[in-house]
Amino acid sequence: MTEDLVARLGDDLVGGWMQLPGSATAELMGSIGFGFVCLDTQHGLIGEEALLPMLQALTATGTPALVRVAGNSPALIGKALDRGADGVVVPLVSSAAEAAAAVAACRYPPAGSRSFGPVRAGWRSRLAPQSREPLCIVMIETVAAVEALDAILAVGGIDAVFVGPSDLALSAGLPLGAPVGDPRFDALLRRIVRPCRDRGLPVGIYSASAGHVHHYRGLGFTYFALMSEASMLVAAAAEHLAASRARR
Repeated sequence: MTEDLVARLGDDLVGGWMQLPGSATAELMGSIGFGFVCLDTQHGLIGEEALLPMLQALTATGTPALVRVAGNSPALIGKALDRGADGVVVPLVSSAAEAAAAVAACRYPPAGSRSFGPVRAGWRSRLAPQSREPLCIVMIETVAAVEALDAILAVGGIDAVFVGPSDLALSAGLPLGAPVGDPRFDALLRRIVRPCRDRGLPVGIYSASAGHVHHYRGLGFTYFALMSEASMLVAAAAEHLAASRARR
């Protein structure tokens, strides 16, 4: 599954994003047809006890499951992978050393430093013994990371890059949620996209709407994560409530 996912991340893939705990909701999101679903344990409300059943629910739907870990920590990365995540999204990677640490935490020795445990990742490998190693996706979301991007991309073992637009905008001194099409922000994004595309490395971005997806696609991004299910729920609930109120 992950071997195929690497190729698809480079080919205009649209994924989902989850912040709320719940295996039923994960199964529902997995049934929609997203190219992947990312479970956000950094800024979402998904705790350790909720993560395993949500990953199992996504597996049942055949949807690749990524986990955004709370930090660039071998312990956090190892727990997500042991529970069967197809890959991790590692936040705030701003240097080659930090990128190398993330890769090492995703790989068993001698390629890395990941500790082996015969838990769900082991059970799944018996069912699919030829499956690829889990994906290591690093987040570029600071100006320091953009400045160090060539060195970061030179680190072996990175499978894809993912941009966090809110933190990147804040780091650049731009308004939070810089408007799509802001020439200053677009120029910064192009500085990320170009070297990734030159290396044939998938480069994605969090997208707060379908309109954002279309704009970022025009800048050269190869995959996208749509707004979270929490944001979708709020927007849909507000729309239905407004439509249901009596006209005065």
